Amino acid sequence: MKNIKNLPVAFFVVLFSLGATNRLIAQTEGCTDPRALNFDSTAIVNDGSCLYHQTFIQPHRMVKSLPLEVRETSGLIFWNGFLWTHNDSGGKPELYKLDTVKGKVRETITITNARNFDWEDITQDEDYIYIGDMGNNLGTRKDLTIYKVSKNDILTSSNKEVAAETIRFSYGDQNSFDRANRNNDFDCESVMAVGDSLYLFSKNWGNLHSRLYALPKIPGEYVTYPISEYFVDGLVTGADISPSGNEVMLCGYKNYNPFIILLYDFRGNDFFSGNKRRIDFDKMAGTQTEGVAFLRDYEAVISSERTLVSPAGLFKIFTSPWTGGTAE
Repeated sequence: MKNIKNLPVAFFVVLFSLGATNRLIAQTEGCTDPRALNFDSTAIVNDGSCLYHQTFIQPHRMVKSLPLEVRETSGLIFWNGFLWTHNDSGGKPELYKLDTVKGKVRETITITNARNFDWEDITQDEDYIYIGDMGNNLGTRKDLTIYKVSKNDILTSSNKEVAAETIRFSYGDQNSFDRANRNNDFDCESVMAVGDSLYLFSKNWGNLHSRLYALPKIPGEYVTYPISEYFVDGLVTGADISPSGNEVMLCGYKNYNPFIILLYDFRGNDFFSGNKRRIDFDKMAGTQTEGVAFLRDYEAVISSERTLVSPAGLFKIFTSPWTGGTAE
């Protein structure tokens, strides 16, 4: 064995450099959002730890009262210059095209081979619309389904009727199917399409968390497991991703006080891995927000269904004050 005294000076320089590099790497993760309370100016990699002041807004009421046909509007997309929605449990298996000025129903499309057991959200990609029949208030469902509808079929249908393909799924982490009405953690009201997959955000009645799951877009039967989980402190009821893919908006409520959560600067498609900014709606108690759709980057519409104290309506949100973009 060599005597340490005889080792070249370069050896110690390399050791010192490696140690300094390791310390530097260890210090690069942290909160990278300058708007956060715990912003770290030395951080290069966002570790999802950013914390924010509690924020309240009163969103612009875009449509004060939607038509009775969509009084239980539960999901929302923006396609071809119109908003598209559907009703939830017990409604007809229909999609409704709404204009963006008055919220009037301009067209109704019937899905001929589907039933509306509990339609809870809608999403889209370039060629298809996906309808999530996945509401599970009791925690007992074993027939969770997403209907896949061709946009071309909608555009070319002469009788306003189309058929859907089906994607069936179950949660691999659900071990009990005992009845737990509004007290289970396997309800889901949010789905969005990104790349070749569908992403679901659970609505946990029990622990007020939300789990992120993924499914293929290809019709079939699947078992899905959680990718990640976050304490949202409420019930998540809708999700959409901005056209650029840089920002996700979740909508929901707690004790019927609505909120949104903005997810941005995330890694890949683990949408809970980056910044998580909650915005509460002020003086809107009793409003049951259900769907969200981006019109363009930094501009989105939230839908709410009718309650005892609030009509079904539409609200507009600009996210640039919090996520750093510039609204057009």
